[in-house]
Amino acid sequence: MDNSTQVNWSEAGCDLVNCTSNDSQLVGSGSSHDAIKYVVVVLYTVTSVFGLCGNSLTIIVLLQPRRVRTVATCFILNLAVADDLFIVALPFMAYSTYARRWVFGEVACRLMNTFWGVNLYATIFTMTLMSVDRYLAAVHPLKSISYRTCRNAFVVCTVIWVVGFLFVLPLAMYSTIKRNQCQVVHYCCLLARRTW
Repeated sequence: MDNSTQVNWSEAGCDLVNCTSNDSQLVGSGSSHDAIKYVVVVLYTVTSVFGLCGNSLTIIVLLQPRRVRTVATCFILNLAVADDLFIVALPFMAYSTYARRWVFGEVACRLMNTFWGVNLYATIFTMTLMSVDRYLAAVHPLKSISYRTCRNAFVVCTVIWVVGFLFVLPLAMYSTIKRNQCQVVHYCCLLARRTW
């Protein structure tokens, strides 16, 4: 019995992430599978174009002098950077979905999986901290004003990125090209078999 868990980006037409403990193939054939593949490629491409433009414009506007003055704008800037990092990986995912194979090499495979994971953690942690910040501003405005500063927000954002990279380190270490597909293979018995 093979105890490896594989995350396969090349078969994203049916499952965005396919985590299985064996080498099962996708179910589906013919024109319906091709239609799904093309729809996914179009969605990835449209999301990539609009997302890159929108997030990059947000970053450019917020990096103008004296724009980042509040904790909320620091967190919005952090979210835009995290989303841009994920959007950089979308064209690779779109092409690998279309071609059903990975042609960009092992370094790009590792980087794409790392960008995807760091975006996940950075977004979750930033949105959680935005909620905490809004709670403090509404419920404890006078008590929290001394430590709700931009400087502290940037320190917290830096900690978010460091923790995110630490959490994603296994993705960078175990990403590999196997059978012409970019996969993350973990040899661990504790990971349950599941399909997302």
